[in-house]
Amino acid sequence: MQTAAQSDDEVVAKIGNITVSRKEFVERYEMMPQMERQMKNIVPQLKEEVLYGIIFEKLFAEAALERRLDTVEVTKYSLHEFEKMFVRNELYNREVADKAKEKAQKLFSTYLGNATKVFARALYSANEKEIRNFDHLLEKGLPFDSLIVDLPEQMKDTLTFQVGMEDEQLERQIFSLPDGANTKPMHFEDGWYIYHIDKRAEPIFEKSQGWELEYQELKKVAKQRAEREFYLAYMKKLFLNKKTEAKASLLKYLADKIIPLLKAKEKWRKGDDDKFYLAEDDFYNLEQKILSDSISKTYVKFEKKNSTLRDFVRFLNFENPAFKSIDEKHVLLVLHGKTREFIEREILADEGYKLHLEQTKEVQQDYGVWRDFILHQAMQGVFLDSAKVSDEEVAAYYAKRNSKKENEVLVNIVEILNPNLETIDTVLQKIKAGEDIKELAKRYSIREQTKETSGEFGLFATSSFGEIGRVAGTMNIGDIYGPLKVPEGYSVFKLIDKQKEALPNEEEYEATKEKLRRDLAFNKLRNSLINYTVTLANKYGVTINEKILTDTPVTSINAIVYRYFGFGGKMTAVPMMTPFTDWVKSWKHKNVSP
Repeated sequence: MQTAAQSDDEVVAKIGNITVSRKEFVERYEMMPQMERQMKNIVPQLKEEVLYGIIFEKLFAEAALERRLDTVEVTKYSLHEFEKMFVRNELYNREVADKAKEKAQKLFSTYLGNATKVFARALYSANEKEIRNFDHLLEKGLPFDSLIVDLPEQMKDTLTFQVGMEDEQLERQIFSLPDGANTKPMHFEDGWYIYHIDKRAEPIFEKSQGWELEYQELKKVAKQRAEREFYLAYMKKLFLNKKTEAKASLLKYLADKIIPLLKAKEKWRKGDDDKFYLAEDDFYNLEQKILSDSISKTYVKFEKKNSTLRDFVRFLNFENPAFKSIDEKHVLLVLHGKTREFIEREILADEGYKLHLEQTKEVQQDYGVWRDFILHQAMQGVFLDSAKVSDEEVAAYYAKRNSKKENEVLVNIVEILNPNLETIDTVLQKIKAGEDIKELAKRYSIREQTKETSGEFGLFATSSFGEIGRVAGTMNIGDIYGPLKVPEGYSVFKLIDKQKEALPNEEEYEATKEKLRRDLAFNKLRNSLINYTVTLANKYGVTINEKILTDTPVTSINAIVYRYFGFGGKMTAVPMMTPFTDWVKSWKHKNVSP
């Protein structure tokens, strides 16, 4: 727990003109799932890893700004979309959350002063005439217990009603009655009910077991209901007389192009409840290839601007909606709903910019973390060209390895790959509960190459499979890592074997040439990143307040934490980071003072 002397704004590290506050560090540490690593008494080491991973991001963000990568179309677009989310969220805080506080407090006080639980039994009939006859008998004085005893087919279980029910009208009727009273006949989709109030309970007033949780839940219900009232009023006022038009023909065209992509994923369905998700590659192909003839056409006309089909496809990429089936009507229904959300969020963002909310401290702080993350990703992309390898380099690499008898480390993992982060969160919780990762891979992994092996890769070099190989090389057998962001989605894997690779002989050279090329390319990229990061650290300067880092208490939620935004939308609470710390040893070796 943070002490009174500690402040969220205290600077843990400074990188050029960018700082890492205690608040950012703690959030990045605590909201990054690290599976079993916290159990191994290496929290100080983990704190350093996370901090140096953040510093790596900030260094590359500074370099990206210097190279003006923030002006490149794709990066500029991503940055603006993230900023809009935080602008909308701040608009919600001002127009809804802040204004609803007084109402929420009044509701909360009302809940605390009355029963918060009601135990009841029910009479049921599918026939209105019959239920009204029951009601008449009860009004004439027939005891409820006598009536229900004479009706053996009736359910005898006691029902529990709590404040916060989805059906507020039913809640008001139930909670307004005293012990022993009966409701009037009430109609629902499955038939007619009369409820008999057995007992009203006040667990908070009585301080009965679990009252603290009940207290917090009531507070949450009061807040949600108050905000709902102000939200509806604000949305009605804002959208009154707003004119927008979405092009139906483009919606149909988009659906026709998405359906084949969803059909290709049908083989991964393990049951009817499994949902379909598009992968990042699907969205890339939609924008760059499949929809290339229409991607720049106007999809939505607003009063003062137009949005293209490209804008909507990128919105879908960020939202990654679930499709329950590949039926055309269902796909159109999902896309229609997302179009409505897209229109609403654009109008809300515009309203936030009118109020200059992008300039507020709250938006600047929250957006700043994601801005640096996006910029560092853009800067890393610059290094991909440096990883190209010629035939001559491959031959030299082979000769060097053989002359020095360098055996590379091989690893074997069991992996679960899935494009949906919520599914990965489910996987993490099931692993935590003790379920076998191979069984989970059968159920959730979409990697084609390991479909027949329950997620097992077989031995491969740590220089293969990009970040998966690099991270696996740092693990011990039995360790589990994830989620790791990869081009196909998110990866969670367990290291099950680790050994030295046998060197290829001359006859095997041609057969392993392409593998050696991949290995060398990965090593070149890694070395380039290390050397460039050290150069940046020296150029911009890196200072770390070791005392603040040591004294900052941390815990681990060890789950994927989401942030829900006002006016809709959600994403991970912090950027999903795989700390890159390979540069630190070289930087320290050059006696750069932290």
